[in-house]
Amino acid sequence: MENGYVDYLALLDHLSDHLERLAELARNKMDAVRRDDLVALDQVLNQEQAMALAMRGLEQKRLKLLKELGWNDLPLRDVPDHYPSELRLRAKEAVQELQRDYQVYQGAAEAARHTLEINLHEIEKVVAGSGGVQAAGPGYRPREVEPPAAMRTDIRA
Repeated sequence: MENGYVDYLALLDHLSDHLERLAELARNKMDAVRRDDLVALDQVLNQEQAMALAMRGLEQKRLKLLKELGWNDLPLRDVPDHYPSELRLRAKEAVQELQRDYQVYQGAAEAARHTLEINLHEIEKVVAGSGGVQAAGPGYRPREVEPPAAMRTDIRA
């Protein structure tokens, strides 16, 4: 059981590291948007996607460890209270660090989202000012125009 406690602390440290990296990527995303650097933005988005997959793996590991420890519905803030006295301080510090890193990430992600929205509104204004057709809503919609006859192929041929 002692090993489960230590494993859970190590997992919390990994989560903190990942959140720090995600916060850094959110700041990089803002910088790329401000510089109008679509290549850098694409690279950051790819890195974020990879980090999200890694976080999903850590979440599955966290759920497994919680089950092993019998803490299925235990809120994170209450975790240190369930640790043995010799590990309680370390658990409290790990939980506080994770919570701090999450708040930093949340702030950076919100700022990045806000920066992206502002730039998208600017793009919409430019498109509307140049006589372009503005999309009815967010998201991708396939073209409704049929390709020219010369571009169509008959798969039965």
